Amino acid sequence: MKNKRLLVKRTLLAEKMILYFLTLGIGSIVLTGIFSFFTARNAILDRTYDQLTSIRLTRQAQIERFFADRLSETAYYASTEETKQLLGKVKLAANHQKTKTQSIYRVSFLSSAYYSGFMLLDKEGRNLYQQITNQSNITDQIPIRHSFHDIQPQAFIVDYTQEETENEKQLLSAAPIYNDNRIAGYLVLILKPGKINDFMLEVNPANGLGNTGETYLVGPDFLMRSQSRFIEKSIMKTYVKTRPVTEALNNRAGTAQVTDYRGLKVLSSYGLVKTAGLNWVILAEIDYEEATASIYGIRNNIMLLTVFTGIAFFILTYAISRKITKPLIRLKDAAIELGEGRLDTLVGIESNDEIGELTEAFNSMAVSLREKDEALKAERINRLKSAIDGQDMERQRLSRELHDGIGQNLIAIRLRLGALENDIPDKLNQKIQSVITLTDSLIDEVRAISNALMPPALAEFGLTTAIRNLCSNLTETTGITTEFTGEIPGQKLGRKARLYIFRIFQETFNNVAKHSEATHLKIETKTDAHIFIITITDNGKGFNVESPCASGGHGLGNMVERANLLKGQATIQSSPGSGTLIRIEIPLNKSIL
Repeated sequence: MKNKRLLVKRTLLAEKMILYFLTLGIGSIVLTGIFSFFTARNAILDRTYDQLTSIRLTRQAQIERFFADRLSETAYYASTEETKQLLGKVKLAANHQKTKTQSIYRVSFLSSAYYSGFMLLDKEGRNLYQQITNQSNITDQIPIRHSFHDIQPQAFIVDYTQEETENEKQLLSAAPIYNDNRIAGYLVLILKPGKINDFMLEVNPANGLGNTGETYLVGPDFLMRSQSRFIEKSIMKTYVKTRPVTEALNNRAGTAQVTDYRGLKVLSSYGLVKTAGLNWVILAEIDYEEATASIYGIRNNIMLLTVFTGIAFFILTYAISRKITKPLIRLKDAAIELGEGRLDTLVGIESNDEIGELTEAFNSMAVSLREKDEALKAERINRLKSAIDGQDMERQRLSRELHDGIGQNLIAIRLRLGALENDIPDKLNQKIQSVITLTDSLIDEVRAISNALMPPALAEFGLTTAIRNLCSNLTETTGITTEFTGEIPGQKLGRKARLYIFRIFQETFNNVAKHSEATHLKIETKTDAHIFIITITDNGKGFNVESPCASGGHGLGNMVERANLLKGQATIQSSPGSGTLIRIEIPLNKSIL
């Protein structure tokens, strides 16, 4: 039969998995689309960064060249005799306390298109004279809030300061005036406002900045040094502390995707302007949405294709996976049942592939486990029965030893002490009486221990009488009232069965006396369809049956084990504050012990 089964053509699980993975190939469309989208996006971002960097470097070169020309001009004008003579006249007028606004000096450098005036300072940086070209008279002095305490041997640019008012924002080009190789003062040329913005604000969608791009300058105080394309009068007013500015101030150039001073997501290229006296950052930025607008169409098409492909892929995958995994799910459920102890679980074989062989192996394992479990249960029952029978035999032996040995000797001692009562003086008679009393008490204790180990009433008068005696003893020793109704069919129970049932009652009464704090105990016995039923109920404090403490002692466990040996079962119902109910069901048949 086995050889015949092997000749049947099997549909291998590998063939099914090949079909499954061929179906999964549809997903490659999605993966390819996603890869194409990110590749296109990265390419556009790289191209945009390159354009921004090119624009930034161009603007940076223009600014550096602009300031280099101004510094060169300022240094040249400061070295001319005309400037030196003018400085001398100004100092002489200052010494004679002449008013500075009474005369206007005609100097050649005011003809330049880049300057709106000039100032002459002494070597400590104090303003001696200033002149503005767009007014007929000398204006009020422009405040110089820059430090000239350190000697500046070369021309330099004086940056804006936050202290300047709206009408006083001036960018200055300064150079030392030498006289006999010593600095006699400084020539300061006032740059015309807006010269930098002439090329920083150049907006042409074709130059790579689009509709939202701009280039601007930021100083070390994080304030703008050029006019923003989007905010009016932003010079020295708009605060720009972004990551590119911080990176550039640390002398690092690069590109980044950040949030700009307007709170918008932009692509940024940043670097440092290298000009004497300045520490400015130049940035070229464009909004992220505009830079990536060209790939939105690609993204939308990919998303639409992904949705339709995903639906089709899901339907096919679901149908195939259900067909392949259905027997595996059944095997999993059967394995769970097997793990929970239902060892009679078997699974039907519906295919001739590897899953069918796995199912057959599972069934063989289940049968083997059931057989071994039955053997283990039988062995455990035999061991438990031997252990309990050994305990009872030891109790019988101890009971006999106490009764026939120690008990008889104590009785003999009592008799001899009684015989001495008439032969001793009255002075010793009281002591003899106290010894006799102690001996009687000891005899009673030995008799009680012997009866507890093996009550004679069980063998002489039957199980019902022995249980009633237990009830009486419980009431006498603890004050717990007992109520016993029904009879125990002793004629249908073997000797060991009667002993096991007696031990169950004995263990129950012991637990009630020690732990229950009950005042009343009710015992009911009845026979129903060849099943002997015992119900024991108390009104004690109860306990949590699921608590680990409930199974910590051996009393409840011994009770359940003895019921199992009688091929019955014991159930315990209890909860804190509601007492305890113990129900024991024992079948009455020929196989009873």
